[in-house]
Amino acid sequence: MRTVIDTRGVSSGLVNLVNKFCDLHTIPSPITKKYDVNERLPLTEWYRILNYLDQHYPKDDLGIELGKLCEPADIGIVAYLCMTCETTGEVVRLFERYQRIWYHMAPVCMETFNHEVTFTWQSPAYVKAGQFVKETRLANDVAFTMMQVFMNSLIYPNTFKIKKMEFSTPRPNKVIFHERFFGCPVLFDRPINKLSYSEDVFNIKINQSYPDYVLKRILEKNADYLLTKYPQDLSFNELIYRIIVDALQNNRCDIQYVAEQIGMTPRLLQHRLKSNGTSFSDKLNTIRKSLAFQYLEDKSLTINEISALLAYHQQTSFNRAFKLWTGMSPLQWRNENSSGL
Repeated sequence: MRTVIDTRGVSSGLVNLVNKFCDLHTIPSPITKKYDVNERLPLTEWYRILNYLDQHYPKDDLGIELGKLCEPADIGIVAYLCMTCETTGEVVRLFERYQRIWYHMAPVCMETFNHEVTFTWQSPAYVKAGQFVKETRLANDVAFTMMQVFMNSLIYPNTFKIKKMEFSTPRPNKVIFHERFFGCPVLFDRPINKLSYSEDVFNIKINQSYPDYVLKRILEKNADYLLTKYPQDLSFNELIYRIIVDALQNNRCDIQYVAEQIGMTPRLLQHRLKSNGTSFSDKLNTIRKSLAFQYLEDKSLTINEISALLAYHQQTSFNRAFKLWTGMSPLQWRNENSSGL
């Protein structure tokens, strides 16, 4: 059975990055095979490589020093597609659209709120379970250093300034390397992973943009084809549904718990739901109602047990909610619909 980590991967262009780093520091290369230009390096293999490099270069700036060697070819087709953009905002949207091609570790949520743009994501379950923790921090360091180097090269002498970086992985011994390179506060051991930017940095013009429509369509067609090769992340609605169902099974129905599971703040989750024309209470009620009908069809469950399964602290609360949904009590509904059961 394939797990989530088995569906993740990074651009095979990172092999070039690793070989450059190994040559620079006189380290034998850990690369054991040749990868096609359109091939993706499995995430487990990327973690193995990072662990190997950490053993030969055991310094807190390993991921940053590796990422600083980034060239467009190391990112792959997405980098060349970005060169047809006119603003940094267009570039970021392309990276978001094609994340599964170049650096797919976890689904990232991009939000704009009060003139601030944030990118949030939840650490994978295997990290929470204590697996690949250091490798995940190094992988994050490499990815965001590469992004910073690439973005700054497109807008020089401007810089793509970050306001704050927050990561859920443990703090390295020295954070000074991160703060010096990224030029902002960098925090670890946080509840969620989050990057914050001022909205205006997404309006910076790209230097020497190549808005060749034909070239752009050729690159897009190839990139879209590559997307079909890799599993798609759950949509936001599917993710919310699954997490609320899981929360109810754990006798939790509060937005704080659900937001933490997604990797957002409650405020950001509520804002995202609002932009989708709904609210947390609406989602919760819709899911509870749907589950209530399913549970009521199972005659082995008592009304009190169903109430508990839906995370109501009292059966009277469930009765009251169900009557608002249907105009009758749960028991009445069960009796009226029992003929087909």
